[in-house]
Amino acid sequence: MRGKRVKVQSQSLASRLAGLSILGFGASWKAPEPERVVVRDVITALEDKRALYSQAVWEEPSHVVQSLLKIRDELTGGLKRVGDNSPAKDAFRIMRAACRDFLTLHSVQAQEHNHGMMRDMGYQQEEFFVGLGKLRATFGQQLAVLGYLYGVDIEESLATILPPEAK
Repeated sequence: MRGKRVKVQSQSLASRLAGLSILGFGASWKAPEPERVVVRDVITALEDKRALYSQAVWEEPSHVVQSLLKIRDELTGGLKRVGDNSPAKDAFRIMRAACRDFLTLHSVQAQEHNHGMMRDMGYQQEEFFVGLGKLRATFGQQLAVLGYLYGVDIEESLATILPPEAK
C-alpha cells in the first residue's frame, strides 16, 4: 500500500532548515521572521500598557514614565526584528520618537519642579496631560496603519486611542 503524496510549498521549507552540510563543510542560518509576527508581538505587548489608554486623570506620572521606558525598549526590539524596507520600521520609529519627546518634556518639568523653578503645579500637570494626549494620538495613528497593513487585530482597550471612524 502506497502512502498518499502531499505537496509541500517551497516557502515553508526555509523554516525547516537551520543548516546545510556537504563533505564536512557547512553553513547554518536562521530564516527571517515574518514581519506580521513581529508587528503582532509588538502590538500585543502594547495592549498591556495602561499608559497608552487608561483615563489620564488616574495616571501617576512616575508610572507613566516607567511604562514608556518599557514601551521604548519594546519598539527598539521590534525595529531590530523587521527588514530595512518595512513599513513597520517607520511606524516603530515614529512611536519611539513620541516616547522620547514625552520623556524629554517630563524630565525637564521634573528638574524645574525639583529646583523650585515651577511653583504652579497645575501648569505642570496640564503639560503632562497634553503631552500624554499627543503621545496617545501618535500611537493611535501608527497602530491603525500597522493593524491595517499587517491584518493584526487590536484589543478593545488599546483600540480606544485609534483615530475615529470616518462617517
